[in-house]
Amino acid sequence: MASFFKIFRQVIICFIVLAPISLAQARPVSREIASVYYSPEDPKPRFTAGHALAETVLNFLGLTVTHFDLGKGLPKFNDPHEYRGILVWMEIDRLPDPEGFLKWLDAQMNAGTRVVMLGDWSFLQDLNGKTVPLTLVNRVLNRLGGQFDGDWEQFTFDYSLKHFDPDMTDYEADIVKPLPTFYGVSRASSGSTPFVTASPPQSNSEFVLGAFGPSGGFVQDGYAVRIGRNEHDRKWILNPFKFFSRAFNLEDFPKIDTTTLMGRRIYYSHIDGDGWRNLSEIRGDDDQPLLDSEVVYRDLIKPFPDLPVSVAPIAADLDPSWAGTKRTGDIERKFCALPQVEAASHTYTHPFQWSYFDNYSSKRESRDFGQNGSDIPKRVLEFLGIADDIDASDTGLKKSYELPRAYIRRPFDLHQEIVEAADYISTFCPPGKKVELIQWSGDTSPFEAAIAMADSIDLPNLNGGDSRWDPDYPSLAWVAPVGMRVGKTVQVYASNSNENTYTRLWSDRYFGFRYLSSTIENTESPIRLRPFNIYYHMYSGEKVASRNAVLSNLELARKSSIIPISASRYARLGKGFFTAEIEKTKDGNWQIRNRGTAGTVRFDNGKHLAVDFENSYGVIGQTHYQGSLYISLDEAVETPVISVKTSDTEARYPVASQPYIVSSRWRAWGLQNTNGALHMKLQGFGKGEMQWRTRPSAKFKLYVPASGERPEWTETVSADANGMLAYTIPLDGISGAELTLEPVTE
Repeated sequence: MASFFKIFRQVIICFIVLAPISLAQARPVSREIASVYYSPEDPKPRFTAGHALAETVLNFLGLTVTHFDLGKGLPKFNDPHEYRGILVWMEIDRLPDPEGFLKWLDAQMNAGTRVVMLGDWSFLQDLNGKTVPLTLVNRVLNRLGGQFDGDWEQFTFDYSLKHFDPDMTDYEADIVKPLPTFYGVSRASSGSTPFVTASPPQSNSEFVLGAFGPSGGFVQDGYAVRIGRNEHDRKWILNPFKFFSRAFNLEDFPKIDTTTLMGRRIYYSHIDGDGWRNLSEIRGDDDQPLLDSEVVYRDLIKPFPDLPVSVAPIAADLDPSWAGTKRTGDIERKFCALPQVEAASHTYTHPFQWSYFDNYSSKRESRDFGQNGSDIPKRVLEFLGIADDIDASDTGLKKSYELPRAYIRRPFDLHQEIVEAADYISTFCPPGKKVELIQWSGDTSPFEAAIAMADSIDLPNLNGGDSRWDPDYPSLAWVAPVGMRVGKTVQVYASNSNENTYTRLWSDRYFGFRYLSSTIENTESPIRLRPFNIYYHMYSGEKVASRNAVLSNLELARKSSIIPISASRYARLGKGFFTAEIEKTKDGNWQIRNRGTAGTVRFDNGKHLAVDFENSYGVIGQTHYQGSLYISLDEAVETPVISVKTSDTEARYPVASQPYIVSSRWRAWGLQNTNGALHMKLQGFGKGEMQWRTRPSAKFKLYVPASGERPEWTETVSADANGMLAYTIPLDGISGAELTLEPVTE
């Protein structure tokens, strides 16, 4: 499996009450996992199994992950309860100090931290081949459910398997014969719950391949993920959701959810500016030539006012002192003038390799690449042209120089890339609008100082991840996490891959992005794992096939039950996932802090759960979906409190003292109850579809006051016999609105 990761590196409000619920004696709940790796073998954590495989599942289960490099020594925790658990998943043979590592794990378990162990057992020998005493190995392994006898079972072709929990394995792939080789592990006498074992023929002996113990669990290498014959063929054998949930004791743990808002699946879209100046094969009126960006404006954005999109040009493509022209600037002004378009930045000079600019030296760049890269030969790797000497009149594929950034006329300046790019692009916006997001360029692997620079001006960040789940990438194992911690900062990933991976780096299969629909479907069912995200580049406007592929995805979005939001709002939501704090109050309620724009908390196994609205604060709705309870929070309430109640029956939508939201295409917040009438703020894209739960047959008068050129609107609606109140506000809600929901008595 170690060889796979070397290959992988290259594949690149509640209803407002008079006073808040009592918060006395709230107890913080740890949602952080410490994942360890060893930098001499895995130089960057983003290519480790802990990040590339486990973190996606851990995020879904409500957990965040911090990666610790054992090459820099053993982690030192400030508080024994700072981390809920430790994940050990390394694909290396040996550690420099395995005895120290095992003693450290033992000490953490003594402090109450749970441990999960997968992958190679790199703690059995040190770098010099010295064997670690079995007593020390088993002091740790016993607490995870196993007892190692020191043997290696190499000849396994006639072994038979026994599944104690059939739902724990064979998740996406079976365990095939001959069985992967394994260590001789039996059940621990201190407490072991195996879920899969192997036995030799005509023998009563039993070797444990995966188990739970008092302090966590383990799975032997080759029995968690199956690696196939090519770099894309990896599938989960283990049911990772069920395994990590039990190993880290998450059964009743509320999750900060990044997929859902107001009971609906989140939709957002964003476009990187690559190809802005390129000449499209698609023509305009009277057969006039068009730039790729002009085709995107005409065909993919202007006709879809109901679907927001963030447009991020490269500042150098607009700036006449670099490569900009009046034409490239005018098209940006047209983009920014559209109400559904959010202004964003794709940096100033488009770094390809971000690590090159950490500890940057202009002398080194000049030495390595010459003036404007003119001394560098063209390479086989083909990108759509944004390199320094590409002219917008060129057509077809462009070969990029193997440069660390697209434009190198002047020395690299991090402040220019982040702050000045946002300021300059904002000059193309109409009054009241400015850049709201930075979309990382190139390898989308910014270093800590770059993210910190964006944070310093409150500019959320997005990109990276490249999630896919389709016939070419046929597994949950190719769905990326929400993002990752980079030092003390957070990088938020795009929820889906862009068209680059579907078109072999823009060299073939220009229709390929239409298969994004497979990922959209697979990350919605059987569990909602990711938002609906359409992410592409300006060069999708270059060819008929690529334009039509984007169109097919936009039409799919129009047919779907979604809540469209801006990409910057999602990026803030993603960061809020990492910063959120959950506390359990003395009376058993849940208090949420520092959540950013994260607006939903999810309880799994929630068929018999419902919100206790009378004892909650800052909760405005609930939705049951796929067996989970999704709870909608009021973004105007900084510290909401959630109270849930159980029922012997599936009381999915119990009546509360006032109506609550079940589903809405528009965001609602700032709910206030004045003598029974509900007042709230709304904002959204497309028609304002809303569904509430109230008393059966209850009647309400809806009122939206006039604003600007928008007239006032009023309508009287009634709930059905089940208490569901559904209506559509036929107004433009992009700039926001206010709604009053007033009961009508007869």
